[in-house]
Amino acid sequence: MSPVERGGSHAGRALAVSTVAIAAIGLILFLAATVLSDRNSTELRLGDATFQGGDAERLAEEIADRGPILYPDVSGSNERDLILQHLGSNPNERWYAFRAQPPDKDRECTREWQEDAQIFRAKCDVSLTAPADGKGLERYPVRVEDGKLDVDLNAADRTTTTTTTTEPEDSGNVPPTTAE
Repeated sequence: MSPVERGGSHAGRALAVSTVAIAAIGLILFLAATVLSDRNSTELRLGDATFQGGDAERLAEEIADRGPILYPDVSGSNERDLILQHLGSNPNERWYAFRAQPPDKDRECTREWQEDAQIFRAKCDVSLTAPADGKGLERYPVRVEDGKLDVDLNAADRTTTTTTTTEPEDSGNVPPTTAE
């Protein structure tokens, strides 16, 4: 017989401690999921509040050559595809970003650029048109700083207590620019 006797209670205690630990972790995860699911989705934002389009001069050249750029929504909601448009010759001015689909239409109803008529026309309904600058559509403020383009996709969702600048109705840029 060995001077150190093996006891069967160690295995039982280890099993009990493991079971309690797993149950505690499960409870914590359940509570965290419950708390997070009750939150308003606008309170939890992942990623940037703006869309960085890149080099304004390069994008202006691309739009001049190929027409406005359609950016699909990559947020997972697939509800906010946008069209980026540039008018004029100065890459720092006259930028416009607006929603690609007409209100209450799905993603297959994206507006397409009609170069000959200089308008956008919805794929699903040819009577749904918009001017080249997207006037009258859901637009997003566009800013060019240090040659980089920045589109503020969440400007309408933000409430602010600071002084704001009102844009002229026909300008898609922030701050307002002079017409060419």
